[in-house]
Amino acid sequence: MTAGDTSRSQRLFFALWPPPDAARRIAELGAALDAQGAPVARDKLHLTLAFHGNCDAAGREALIARAERVSAAPIDLVFDRLDGFSKPRLIWLGLSDPPQALFDLAAFLRGPGLDRRRFVPHITLQRKAAPIAARSVAPIAWRAREFVLAESGAHGVAGAYRILARWPLAGEAGPLANVK
Repeated sequence: MTAGDTSRSQRLFFALWPPPDAARRIAELGAALDAQGAPVARDKLHLTLAFHGNCDAAGREALIARAERVSAAPIDLVFDRLDGFSKPRLIWLGLSDPPQALFDLAAFLRGPGLDRRRFVPHITLQRKAAPIAARSVAPIAWRAREFVLAESGAHGVAGAYRILARWPLAGEAGPLANVK
């Protein structure tokens, strides 16, 4: 996989993008919330696995090399929990029982030395939103069959994302100790 040549710094992250039907249902849920926030557009809905921030070409190539070592099975995800962060003011959709494989993939893609804040797997539904009480919602399930390397702020536009490369989740089930 290659992400193309560029000499400029890029804000990069690894993520899971929901398939179209799940994205539609997630966007509808986000738009229906009464949190006075700005709903995230359907094509921008994703679950960030590892945010790497500003990377030059060498950093981008190192991330690509790391991703190419992943050999993991598809991951079944069931999003069934609404919650929020007060700073920044976000409303998100999360998993009440996230699979260990999701944590393993995120940890591997973060690599050593990256921010060690606790990984809270979620999809942002609204930004600049009023706080809400955490609650259960009707489940939205999908099977993650690939992960991507994406650029945030693509083409100099804040909030724009561009997928640079994709890798399948088509390996054997089990811990990510099975890296190549």
